[in-house]
Amino acid sequence: MSSAALWVSKALSYAILVGSLIMQAPQIYKIVKARSAKGITAMGWAISVFSMTCNCSYNYRLGYPITTWGEQLSIMVQLELLILIKLHFEDGGLLWRLPLGLALHAVVAAACLTRVPTAVLVAVPIPLSCVSTLPQLLTNYRGRSTGQLALLPTLFAVLGLSIRVFTSLTETGDPWLIASQLVPLGMQALLLLQLLTLPGGDGQGAGQKPKAA
Repeated sequence: MSSAALWVSKALSYAILVGSLIMQAPQIYKIVKARSAKGITAMGWAISVFSMTCNCSYNYRLGYPITTWGEQLSIMVQLELLILIKLHFEDGGLLWRLPLGLALHAVVAAACLTRVPTAVLVAVPIPLSCVSTLPQLLTNYRGRSTGQLALLPTLFAVLGLSIRVFTSLTETGDPWLIASQLVPLGMQALLLLQLLTLPGGDGQGAGQKPKAA
């Protein structure tokens, strides 16, 4: 790979890292403003957190540059925050859920960093990326609405994953790692299509006319 391509890859990787710090901010703002997480399933976020834990552990254990995977750390924290916010507004109270969730994640992370075979760590996120997005896709389809789901995080995910495929190919050449990015890219593209065609929580999605009173 040419030095020019490597420099471009590094620049894009740093851009993704910076952008990831606020990737879920629009979704957090939308839920907090509406004080509702209607139409959003937290199961997909929880599965994504587990998938990202496996992926980060795999990259760390193989010594890949943090520029090729570091954004997953910040996104993972934001997804955990979103889960807590949804549970707060939908069920009320986090007295036992917060410590239990953090404890479970800590145990999973410790196992992934020390005991789980790397072959498992890189293989697991591939099917999980389908499973994590499928509940939201089905919820949107059945409800004929994307509810309080925000457009920008999904758009950023599609753009970021597209760039990440290029940077991983340039900096690691790991076919399993690239596959673990191509699959969620396809699923996020489907979710983006729904966001652009179905009405949102306010009843007006892209290409939708407001309903008559």
